[in-house]
Amino acid sequence: MRILEAEAALIADLKDESELIGEMRLPAFTLVTARHPTLGKLVIVIAPDGTGAVVEANE
Repeated sequence: MRILEAEAALIADLKDESELIGEMRLPAFTLVTARHPTLGKLVIVIAPDGTGAVVEANE
């Protein structure tokens, strides 16, 4: 498992390239689960300014 800090552009690209599984919006952040064709399962944490973190989970 890897955790990476991500800029807004990278987060947007990963969301566009992935099959979205679920999304939860909270006041402080948005949490997205997705399946990327080459990276596998992802958990994306998005701050209100668009930046955040990506967790790449091993299958």
